Amino acid sequence: MDAVPSLGGSLLPLCLVTLLPGLSGLIQDFVFLPDWAFSSYEVITPRQLGTRRGDPEGAGGVSYLLRVEGKRHVVHLRVKKLLLSRHLQIFSFTERGARLEDQPHIPADCNYEGFVEGSQDSQAILSTCFGGLRGILNMNGSLYQVEPLKASTKFEHVLYRLREERMANQTCGLTDEEIARQLAQSQRLEVLSKTDFSESYVHLKYIELMLVMDHDRYLTRHSNMTQMIADCLTLSVIADANFNTLNAHIHLIAIEVWTDKNKIDENGNRLLQVLQLFSFYKKHVLYPRISMDWAHLFVGKQFGDAAGWAWVSGACHSFTASSISSLPWKSHLDYALGFVHEMGHGFGMAHDSEFCVCAAKRCLMDSSLGGRTFSNCSFESYFDFVTKKGKCLYNVPGVVYRVERCGNKVVEKGEDCDCGSKAECRHDKCCLPTCKFKRRAQCNSGLCCKHCRFHPPGKLCRPKRSECDLDEFCNGTTNLCPEDFYKQDGTPCDYNKTGLCYQNSCHSHLQQCRKLFGHSARNGPACCYAQINRGDRFGNCGLQDMEYKRCKPQDIMCGRVQCVNVKGIPSMPDHTSIIQTHLDNVICWGTDYHAAMATLNLPDMGEVKDGTPCGKGLICINKSCQSSSLLNYDCDPQKCSRRGVCNNRRNCHCDFGWAPPFCTEPGYGGSVDSGPPSKWEGRKSVFRHLKWNLFAFPPFLTLYQTIFLKNTWDCNGN
Repeated sequence: MDAVPSLGGSLLPLCLVTLLPGLSGLIQDFVFLPDWAFSSYEVITPRQLGTRRGDPEGAGGVSYLLRVEGKRHVVHLRVKKLLLSRHLQIFSFTERGARLEDQPHIPADCNYEGFVEGSQDSQAILSTCFGGLRGILNMNGSLYQVEPLKASTKFEHVLYRLREERMANQTCGLTDEEIARQLAQSQRLEVLSKTDFSESYVHLKYIELMLVMDHDRYLTRHSNMTQMIADCLTLSVIADANFNTLNAHIHLIAIEVWTDKNKIDENGNRLLQVLQLFSFYKKHVLYPRISMDWAHLFVGKQFGDAAGWAWVSGACHSFTASSISSLPWKSHLDYALGFVHEMGHGFGMAHDSEFCVCAAKRCLMDSSLGGRTFSNCSFESYFDFVTKKGKCLYNVPGVVYRVERCGNKVVEKGEDCDCGSKAECRHDKCCLPTCKFKRRAQCNSGLCCKHCRFHPPGKLCRPKRSECDLDEFCNGTTNLCPEDFYKQDGTPCDYNKTGLCYQNSCHSHLQQCRKLFGHSARNGPACCYAQINRGDRFGNCGLQDMEYKRCKPQDIMCGRVQCVNVKGIPSMPDHTSIIQTHLDNVICWGTDYHAAMATLNLPDMGEVKDGTPCGKGLICINKSCQSSSLLNYDCDPQKCSRRGVCNNRRNCHCDFGWAPPFCTEPGYGGSVDSGPPSKWEGRKSVFRHLKWNLFAFPPFLTLYQTIFLKNTWDCNGN
């Protein structure tokens, strides 16, 4: 029988294990179930041998003698490094949903990789962290999974032989057509130049990985948190062994287990929908907590559409650097290979065609899961991706440790200030080298600090930046300016009050057209929105199931903004395309936005912004025209006595001449949140308010022309 060539790890899982305080051990009672991925098993007793000749003491080399199927085999191992973060973070949840965090100690020298003596292209990855061997062997064309036999006093182990066909009918959800579409979108942003892979191959890449196990997976492992961690570590090593062939290392930085309940809705019948929800969860919940290059979710439920999904070329992006799999649990190897397959898509790999070759019978990126090695096609796609868009993979993982001390220019507990070294402190007028303030000094930094003293109450520290913003003032007791406050969502804005304030900005179709195409631009007629927002990259109401979504008739004004009366082509950000559409006698102008632009974190300038009015009492929220009552706007004119507006905390921000909280008493304006201005600052704020209105109100003739054109422009070009 021919030996299976080295797969850089596709075969080789390792079961790295660790025990958290209060958790039970990992070794389970020996069980053999025929429907697993194993064809047979036997009980063996490994024997540790002396240090190999030529392996210097302390280098971490160790050898074991195993009797497998009646024959003796010597396995030579060396310590495996670079896999785990020095501070691997483990997240779980209490029954009430409170998040728990732990950083268990994992020995650095009990995880090994190596080969079987006399077996060509063999490979082994094993762990000895808790007494005994646990992992995978690939030798003489066969795959084996080994683990300790519980309660054995003779160092006995169970050796399972894996079946040849173990993943029948398990397919990836990405079709060749969908992969081609996503790759085409991504490639539109690439520089048209000959790709040089040599530089990419020379430099090591590091994939900082986070693994997430859902609640169903947690239950299938008998709610054993330690077993869940061991599974994640095992899967990480298999992935690492595969990516080693690409000169890349997996660096596991975090594990999250949904011990209380699933954090996203998994009740649908399509795995793709779960991926979309997980990507949103990853971007808005996981990513702010811990920075990563890739996140993968393992779900326990089976879905009808596929066993795995991923975003093609999605790596190095906060949303699309994620994947999901729902394979039935049979062996660590099969579970991991499905996960590695989906990761491969994230790094630009398509499904292998008939012209792709690899060292095994089946290649890893075959559309049917179960392949064990990357093909030549996968190599080319991967290095093409990392050369052009894989910058996040070049940073070496590690934790920067900072020793708390006076003189490091960081204000820490017990310090008033920190001006650095003695030489640097000589030039500081407020801070001593002892990290204490000089005599009579109150501060040495901050928007409300000047000449080492707090600004007096009422000093403007943050002027309004837009029509929907509000001024903030110092309170005289701190060096910090109050947090940024703005008008309550739903406050009318724009010169004719056709817009609404939403999250500190004034939103209207007219405002957006002017920002895109200049002051002469006007909002397009309804026919532009109806004819163009039909569900392609040029007009849509977002993405659904990785397809552009056609706007419903009631939502057309919330798709992509359409403008008319464009007098010139302005400068646009890189990769932005301007779309001109002729409808009868009207020319509609807009911009496009495709998935590849999202992977580069480029803003979508042409989408109708949330908070934009789309009818009387209606606003756009998430590409849908909904009732403005969703904003809970409750600032009627009487609330602030017609002498102010409400801020985002629903408190009155009074005009100059009136005092908070309700603008009924004489004063200098402001609010209980942003502080009242001084008499002089209050007068200046009146001038600034007039200046904003001057920008909002052009000369009368221009205003008349604007309203006339806006109200009468139709699809006949009138």
